[in-house]
Amino acid sequence: MAGIIDALGNLLGKLGVGITIIITAIGGIFSAGDHTVFIETYPTVAVDNVWIAYKDKIQKDGRTLDRERNYLTTSEGQSYSLLRAVWMDDKEIFDRVLRWTNNNLRKREGDKLFSWLWGQNADGRWDVLREEGGINTASDADQDIALALIFAYKRWNQEHYLKQARQILDDMWKKEVIMIKERPYLVAGNWAAEEPHPTINPSYFSFAAYPIFAVVDPTHPWLELKSTSYEVLNEATESALDEPESANVPPDWVSLNRVTGKVTAPVHKDKMTHFSDDAFRVLWRVALDWEWHKDERAMKYLKKLTFLEKEWNNYRALFSLYTHSGESLRERESSSLYGGAVAHFSVTNAKIAEEIYKEKIGLLYDADTESLRNDLGYYPQNWVWFGMAFYAKKLPNLFAL
Repeated sequence: MAGIIDALGNLLGKLGVGITIIITAIGGIFSAGDHTVFIETYPTVAVDNVWIAYKDKIQKDGRTLDRERNYLTTSEGQSYSLLRAVWMDDKEIFDRVLRWTNNNLRKREGDKLFSWLWGQNADGRWDVLREEGGINTASDADQDIALALIFAYKRWNQEHYLKQARQILDDMWKKEVIMIKERPYLVAGNWAAEEPHPTINPSYFSFAAYPIFAVVDPTHPWLELKSTSYEVLNEATESALDEPESANVPPDWVSLNRVTGKVTAPVHKDKMTHFSDDAFRVLWRVALDWEWHKDERAMKYLKKLTFLEKEWNNYRALFSLYTHSGESLRERESSSLYGGAVAHFSVTNAKIAEEIYKEKIGLLYDADTESLRNDLGYYPQNWVWFGMAFYAKKLPNLFAL
């Protein structure tokens, strides 16, 4: 039956008809208990289906909602929608999301970066949440938006995308990059650049994007920024920080000595060195650097994360919260973390990648509704998709095509 579906898919694909239509029309091929069979057999189709379902969750005006947090919108959420739309060649959604993002988050004076938090103010108005620091930037979102714009320029051949990307990249160097000993370091946002001990989130480093930025914006040393980012990531991973020892996992947050460049535990009490919902994104970002550029630093880094392999082999699970020393603080699994982990193991251990994909991610896909489970919030909806798409090799470097 699978061979018949493939044959029909190839035939009707030439006529512009999707394979999901074929499967729906035939009906009864996969029962409710066969969801993992579908996602294993048709990983690329599952990626397409999840995008189609997710884009219906984006408001018609282009706003990406975090329904679990009072319908807030973040620059991060907008950046994820832009990246997914351009990878899926969905120009209509891309332009809609970009329009909302520019109209509502580009309200900072003196630069072309994005305010990170938008929602309902105390007086009932919907706008940037200035009283909560929402006017500040988040450097991961600024980079991801810039990369999405560069990809849009290459995919749809419209110069205005590239023009805006260059504006963002230029202002990042003014607001989100600091110099220590004449070397550049990316900090968490404009708010961190003036701190006595600048705050860094290692999962913000966009290693795979820096060689692309270096081509479109040759006025800044992006490859040097990539080098310092790997140095910070490696030190943050290997150093004990505020624990007796390190389990060789990346931390959510660290600080930087402004004089020496040494990595330390974060100075802010609300920021931890745990490996959890921030840090797991490091796995995906480093794996993407290997996938696109075959940078040996990426492979070397991923291979040192033996703790994750041991956890999986011991428990057949990865938990949602670990201390920097490797103690599990929460016996609950993280769907989002599996999105990062499947990318990591796709590079370092194909067997475990397949196991995680089948045993964990497969259970999150509903073949009846052709979407991820409805109980998954905005964050896992995105990161499970990023992991699925990496596993299915659906995240090409569009700038190189």
